[in-house]
Amino acid sequence: TLGGSFILPVLQKNKYDPFSAPIVFQGSAVVVRFGIYIESMSNFQTSTMDYDMDIFLMMAWRDARLVNPYEKAILVKEEEILEKIWRPDPFFANAKEASFHEVTFLNFLMRIYNDGLVLYETRIKLKPSCNLVLCKYPHDRQTCELKIKSFAYPIKTVRFEWFSNKRDAIDKNPDVTLPELYIHRYEPTYCERTRKSGHFSCLKAIFRLKRDVGFHIAQTYIPTSLALMFSWVGVWLPEEFMEGRIGVAITVLLTLSTESAGAREHLPSVSYMKAIDLWFGFITAFVFITLLQTLIVIALDKRAKQLRKSAAKKKSELTEQSRELMLARAEQYHKRGRYLDNFCRLFYPLGFLIFLIAYYFVFTEGRQNDCVVTGRQT
Repeated sequence: TLGGSFILPVLQKNKYDPFSAPIVFQGSAVVVRFGIYIESMSNFQTSTMDYDMDIFLMMAWRDARLVNPYEKAILVKEEEILEKIWRPDPFFANAKEASFHEVTFLNFLMRIYNDGLVLYETRIKLKPSCNLVLCKYPHDRQTCELKIKSFAYPIKTVRFEWFSNKRDAIDKNPDVTLPELYIHRYEPTYCERTRKSGHFSCLKAIFRLKRDVGFHIAQTYIPTSLALMFSWVGVWLPEEFMEGRIGVAITVLLTLSTESAGAREHLPSVSYMKAIDLWFGFITAFVFITLLQTLIVIALDKRAKQLRKSAAKKKSELTEQSRELMLARAEQYHKRGRYLDNFCRLFYPLGFLIFLIAYYFVFTEGRQNDCVVTGRQT
């Protein structure tokens, strides 16, 4: 490999203009091929709808003005020489922030071959935006994009294309791991659009992401399910602990309120209901039903005790028939409470099981933007 200074005589001989695109024929466009190597991808923020990327951006094009007699490629690593050579003007259209790596020097390299082929590579840190749709959260699948557009050169002058080999177009470091979302697959595609200033080339890298639900199973689903099951303990308690059942239900409600706030802490405020909202809504409603059922049973039991006391106090005042009628009514109230408890012993686990099946196979499946589409239609 030859040093960058070897290209200087070629530039001087051809009176090279670094501000003019290397167009060979009038009306033809310079084809610039792109490739992306993902070094890292992390920090997906649902609150700000963005993520961090560290990439190597590779470009290749032909510049007939750089044809040289050397058999070996010329390696350009000097910024002052780089500034004397024409380069395309790509920018990342959906990036909130972008910067070059400059430690320990500006990370770039350019190879110039004797037939005028130029390979240019640089390392860039990005924060692209990604419109995360959270309808199915935390069972969601996300689609994030990275758009590369030509800023000044219209498509008739400079045309962007991906490298023909898909692996050369987009590839990633095999060690890239994400704590929640992980890359399921990626697709190189195009997104030519017209701006007011003209029609410009546009490349689009699509990243299909899946969320690892393991964290939420351990931190949300299992604790809240256990809390719900704890609220069912009341229907198995002896009659003398009747009032203690209210404390159990209220404690579980407070626990669910804390869990719900923690699960939503890092989520944005959206106008649609997420799957996790449905989960907490059902669990909270279930515990509230348990609390109501407890109050009904306590009321029935209290009424039965009042009738028994009245029958005992007014024993001399009541006829045997009236007394037996009061005791029968008391027993009826008592049996209603016991029947309601026995019914709920079966209803609670069965109802929760039906909800689990519906939640997993219905609410967490289907299109990822179902709730958004439904909200717009209404």
